[in-house]
Amino acid sequence: MNGLVMAFLLIAAALLQAVSPAAVLLAQARWPALAAVVVYYALARERRDWLWAAVLAGLIQDGMGLIPFGYSSFAFCLLAVSIARFRDVVFVHEAVTHMLFGGWMAAGSTLILYLLLTSTGLIALSVGQGLHKVAGAALLGVIVTPLIFYGCARMDQLLGLVESSDSSWRELH
Repeated sequence: MNGLVMAFLLIAAALLQAVSPAAVLLAQARWPALAAVVVYYALARERRDWLWAAVLAGLIQDGMGLIPFGYSSFAFCLLAVSIARFRDVVFVHEAVTHMLFGGWMAAGSTLILYLLLTSTGLIALSVGQGLHKVAGAALLGVIVTPLIFYGCARMDQLLGLVESSDSSWRELH
């Protein structure tokens, strides 16, 4: 059941990311819906779940764009590891935490992709343009991640994949 829910969440996030307009003022940054799902899994689920989510979300993101397969997966896995290391010292189900890690995931993955794609000559953005896009992605990550996190958590709760009596899920009632 976990695999089906993850597949649904990733497909829904990919559709949301694909149809949402790029933010012109933020260097054409896209709404990082797939990154937000990875943040959810990195904060709220076991290691095997968030690793699968990071790899699959990265492959989906690469498939939606002109990015060589594996680049986004590498970025998502690297950042998911960094997020998962902090989940024992943060309030996992608080919006501020989601905003912080959503911005971190969006900015970090955009920066890693910028570095990988410019080093291989696949894109030709100046450093200023790249940093503008990183900042734009961070802002969009801060906005979208709490909403997607809540939706993912609520779906897990309604399907019985998490214990609803657990005190860490108190705000979902």
